[in-house]
Amino acid sequence: MLLSGASDAPAILVATSAYGHEAIAAHGHTAVLSWLAAAGADGVEIRRELLPPDFADFIDLGQACADLGLAIVYSAPERLWEVDQFATYLDKQLIEATALGAVAVKIPMGHYPVGSQVDWAALRERLAAAPPLLIENDQTPEGGTLEPLSACLEDAASAGCPLGMTFDIGNWHWTGNDPLAAAQRLGHFVRYLHCKGVVCDQGHRRASLPNDGELATWHTFLAHLPTQVPRAIEYPLQGQDLAAITTEQLARLRRL
Repeated sequence: MLLSGASDAPAILVATSAYGHEAIAAHGHTAVLSWLAAAGADGVEIRRELLPPDFADFIDLGQACADLGLAIVYSAPERLWEVDQFATYLDKQLIEATALGAVAVKIPMGHYPVGSQVDWAALRERLAAAPPLLIENDQTPEGGTLEPLSACLEDAASAGCPLGMTFDIGNWHWTGNDPLAAAQRLGHFVRYLHCKGVVCDQGHRRASLPNDGELATWHTFLAHLPTQVPRAIEYPLQGQDLAAITTEQLARLRRL
């Protein structure tokens, strides 16, 4: 398990993206971390795309999280596989995550070369001294559908390469996959859970605060995931008192 919450309950984190680009730009990461600590979160998901492009103070940011008792999952947007090549950013992502003191690195899979020869030994060597690498089902056909994700994770396991999975509840709806079927097939690979509701507005899906009905359905696939898997809020947290809203939503996830 990446990390545990109090009394061995599932750890609950909040992705900084839950507050949106505008709130992060207006208040900064320092304020966000203070909201999370005040709300009793176990950790934070630091999103690389919400840091300045030239950001380099990963050690200081990691220490600020540690001082507040917040574990870190580091999320980077660059894909593990591009169409015709292995990711060129992986070493940079791993270095940044290590500097942060992250417990895991979350990235999209991208275009896994199913049926092609992958140098798993080389990847295994690159990951040996790094935080665990977790591929996420995203909202794309190549990186968010069951078959390529299953092929990648099963191939990695067969090669002894320690890839895990971030299971995003909402993203399956973008790619037309059933979250329950995905949990049944991929559940044993899951190390981290992204939680969000989904609404359809004029034919377009968007992440939303999950209603009670959605929360109730989550029990069906949580049964197929590892017990006490860490959970992260990745749906919008909006309002005047963001610390209070965060506290309320953390409590909802803890009741699952």
